[in-house]
Formats: sequence, C-alpha cells, structure tokens
Amino acid sequence: MKTPSRRRPTRLTRLRNTTVGVMVIVLTVVSTVLGAPAAYATDYPSWDDVQAARASESAKQGEVDAITKLIADLQAKALAAQALVAQRTDEDDKAQAALSAGQSKADSLAASAASWKTKADTSSRQAALIAATFARSGGGNNITSLLLGSDATQASDLLSQLSSMGKLSETISNIYNQAKQDANTAQSISEQATVAKDALAGLAAAAQAALEQAGQAQRDMIAALNEQTAHEGELQAQLASLQSNVATTEEQYQAGVAAAAAAAAAAAAAAAAAAAAAYENGGVVSVGPVSGDAQALAEELMGYVSAGRFHGSYPDHIFEIAWIAQGKSVANCGIDVVILQAMVTAVRTFGSAGVSDISRRCTGQIEGAGTASAHYRNGGGHAVDFTSVGGSGVTGANNASINLIKALDPIMPYGSGLGQRNCRVNAGTEIGFRNFSDFYDTCDHLHIDDF
Repeated sequence: MKTPSRRRPTRLTRLRNTTVGVMVIVLTVVSTVLGAPAAYATDYPSWDDVQAARASESAKQGEVDAITKLIADLQAKALAAQALVAQRTDEDDKAQAALSAGQSKADSLAASAASWKTKADTSSRQAALIAATFARSGGGNNITSLLLGSDATQASDLLSQLSSMGKLSETISNIYNQAKQDANTAQSISEQATVAKDALAGLAAAAQAALEQAGQAQRDMIAALNEQTAHEGELQAQLASLQSNVATTEEQYQAGVAAAAAAAAAAAAAAAAAAAAAYENGGVVSVGPVSGDAQALAEELMGYVSAGRFHGSYPDHIFEIAWIAQGKSVANCGIDVVILQAMVTAVRTFGSAGVSDISRRCTGQIEGAGTASAHYRNGGGHAVDFTSVGGSGVTGANNASINLIKALDPIMPYGSGLGQRNCRVNAGTEIGFRNFSDFYDTCDHLHIDDF
C-alpha cells in the first residue's frame, strides 16, 4: 500500500491552507460513514459553559482542566484504537497464514495417500497377473505325475522349470508383500490427511474470528478518529479562549469556521473554472497533466468535494481522501496513486463524479468478494467504484460508462481490472481496450482497479 508523502509547498498549497474549511464540509459525511461513534458518548462543554466559567478564576481553571482532559482522552482513545488495529491485523495475518498452511498440508497428505494407494493397487494387479500367467502355463499341473511319467530328459526339463517357477513364486510373493506395505503406507497417510482435514474446520473458524475482530477494531478506530476530528478543533478553540481571556462566543467561532469553509469553496471553484478554461479547446476536453503525488491529488479531490463536484455514497469513503489531503497516514486507509489519478481524471473530464467503495479495508467492510475483493486486497485502496460522471449514473454499459472507460483506459497500468463485462455484452456496447482486462460484475456502477 502506498502512503502519502509530505511535500514541499506547491501550486496546491493554497488548498492545504484552507484544509480546515474543507474538513468542516466533510465532517458530517465522516460522522455518517459507519454511524455515529456512540461508544464515545462524552458530554462536551458548550460555548455557554466556557463563558460561564469566566465568573471566577477557580471556575475558569476547572473548565481549562476539564477541556484539557477531554483533548487528552480523545488523543489517547485514538492512539489505543490504532494500537488495537495493529494487534488485530497481526493476529488476523497469522490466523490466515495458519489456515493456508493447514489447507496446504491437508491437500499434500491427501495427494500423497492417493499416490500410495495407486501404487499399492498397481502392485496387487501386477502380482495377480503374473500368478494367472503362471497358472495358465502349467504351474497348476500335478508335478509328481509329470515326473513319474517322463523320461530322464523330460524330468530334467521339468526340474529346471520347477526351479524357475520357484523363483517366479518368490517374485510374486515379494510383489504381494510390497503391495501390502504400500497399502499400509497409503492407509497411514490417509489417516493423517483425515486428521489434517478435520483440523481445517478449527483453523477456518479461528481465521474467520480473527478477520471479524480485525474488521471491528478497524471500525472502532475510524470512529475514534472521527470523534477526535469532530471535537478536538472546537475544544482547542475553547481552551484558547479561556487561556487568552478572550470572550469568544459560539456564534463567533462558527462564523470563523463558516468563513474558512466559504474561502475554501471559493478557491476550489476558482481553480476549477481556471482548469476548465485552460483545458477546453474547440469543444474537446483535455485533462491536462495529472500529478503523481498522492497528497496533491487528494487535495484536488477535496477541492472538488467543497465545490460540490465530487461526492461519495453510503458507506461514504471520502474521508479516506480527506486524511491523505491532510498528510495523515492512517492504518489500512491509504489509496494507491493510480486510483487517485483515475478519480481526478474523471472529474476533470466530465466536470463531476460520484464514487462508492474505495478501500473496504479502511472501513472494515467484509462483504461481496470479502478479503479477495480488489477493494480489500494488498492493503486496500487499489480499486474504486464509480456511480456517476457528469451528472449521469453509470451502469457499466451506458454512454456515460463507455465514455468513462475510454477516458481511463489510456492512463491505467496494463492488465488493470474493469468490471461489468456482462453488462456491456448484454447491452451490445462492448469496446476494445488498451490496458483494461474486464470481468463480470453487477450493473449499478463501474468498477476499476489497478491489479
């Protein structure tokens, strides 16, 4: 998983400077991603409480202490949640590895048992065939009668045959003994294979439990981080108001937040208008150069969010992009640069875009293809589902979908995944690809990945 790198100031620094405003817009989205973090039902102070604390130095100090503790608690909960994710992820990795090793052992023993049984059966058939041939050649005649009724030469020949028959009988006996040993070996290995197969149920249950615990730890961590994001900024502002003895009201605080958000939205709109003017040429839109830096790409996308040109759906993954835009590295919540580039390209090409799933590992989603999903594999963040472009929904086969595929195909790595093949086949809208390799998927979005 690629993680966003911190950069020196660039032409997008103005967006970073207004990140607070952008994040205000995103906070509501973030808080609904996995539901409100009810586990942290803390009684946060209001601005009226802060104003009332000015009545006396002792009351003010008490409020300062309380707010300081709340901030510390938020930070401690976030750190503890992140530590638990690391622990649960490690446990899950070990459980999945144990299951894989157990399955490999069971398969190997089963194959070995089958091989030994085949060898035993072959030896048995060989011994039976030789014995039958021996019987047909006279081995079953009355040897005493033959000797008494024969002259000396015939008797000598018969004795020579008897010597050969004795060796043949010994050979047959050896083959039968080997077949019996092979059968015993096959039975022993088969019993070991049965034990190994029976153990798989326990390994699978342990792996599933570890996976679910890791997913829950991830969801709890996101809730803790969202709680911290939703409240720490205001708590810091309240603390600063008390410590600097400035009588800030809630209205003033909210007005400042709103002003920052408005400035961010205006800056994003101006940048978008400038980009449109620069890229529009004779009715043909060119997306222009797309950054290869994760944070720059995320900043651009968050600018589109604030301008209403880029949005998510339930469960909303936009907060994953917001964290990258802020330079944060959150466990399991990275997004590959290629996927960020695809989203930027879509907005630039069509003016707007909507997405649903990005990194299911980040949100702890274990659904659909589960851990095999491109949204989950290799740390997550290697896939995105588009739900709309340019105000039109995508089905994987309609005009909006085909145009989006044509826009993205040239920039994706060779062999990248493209969903909804069945949708295009049924609609008769199949097209050729330069880099995409398509597969079947549901016809209510357009899936792309960079695997």
